[in-house]
Amino acid sequence: AAAAAAGECPAGTGASCVPAVSEVEEFEVRLMQERIQIVQERMSGHDKLQQQQQQQQQQHQQHQQYQQHQQFHASAREVASQKAASHAVLSRETVTAASGTTTTTTESVTGLTLNGAGDLVTFITSVVTYGFGALVLVFIFGYLRTSYPIMYAHNSILGLVAFMPDETFWGWVPASMEYKLEEAIESIGLDNAMMIEYFNLMTKIFLTIGVPMFCIIGPMNCAFGGFAAGEDHLSYFSFGNVEFGSWLYWVHPFVTWGVVLVVTCNLYDAQRKFLVH
Repeated sequence: AAAAAAGECPAGTGASCVPAVSEVEEFEVRLMQERIQIVQERMSGHDKLQQQQQQQQQQHQQHQQYQQHQQFHASAREVASQKAASHAVLSRETVTAASGTTTTTTESVTGLTLNGAGDLVTFITSVVTYGFGALVLVFIFGYLRTSYPIMYAHNSILGLVAFMPDETFWGWVPASMEYKLEEAIESIGLDNAMMIEYFNLMTKIFLTIGVPMFCIIGPMNCAFGGFAAGEDHLSYFSFGNVEFGSWLYWVHPFVTWGVVLVVTCNLYDAQRKFLVH
């Protein structure tokens, strides 16, 4: 008991001996526990502060993302409304004519303008001018061909082709009609022969599309379009003469796909023939 009171245990007593603790040591123990508790509370408070800061940062980021999202949608709605307004203005341009007020379509955004009153005279003048120029060139060619046959019929003179153009002014016409692709390839080469074939292809497509357009669709636009073109006589055969909501709007999609099919079929056919050579 005396040893335990002195804070010591004699040898052999084991766990049955409990050393006495002085008041100073108890105070130091309590002080240490309090310090540990204070440190733990401070650490806990620091962790809570960090969590609050992280939550505030997340809330701030979410708020910024929400504002950006709202700004994006607001700008998108504004752009959409502007496009809708401009499309409404452009799709229904009012044209004042002597016969009254009509509506037609335009594409001012692309820099293009509609045909206007008086353009038919300009078109006819251009056709006459360039047609006359083309005839002049044809007559010059006919004269030079008969004057210098070695320059214009050299392969025929050498016997590289099976035909010889007549020595007349229009003798080149039947000679051109007798043109054969294989002979052209042998005499002038594949590239030059394909250039002639390209011209023939474009002529075929133009006739296949242009003749029905001018003889069928054009008169339909003129007769049943509603004269939306007003005094613009050049557009009487075109879609510009069709009033908004006309039944011809149901016809022109089939016409468009007909053009696509004609061009596609002719191109594929020309490609198959080209691959043979």
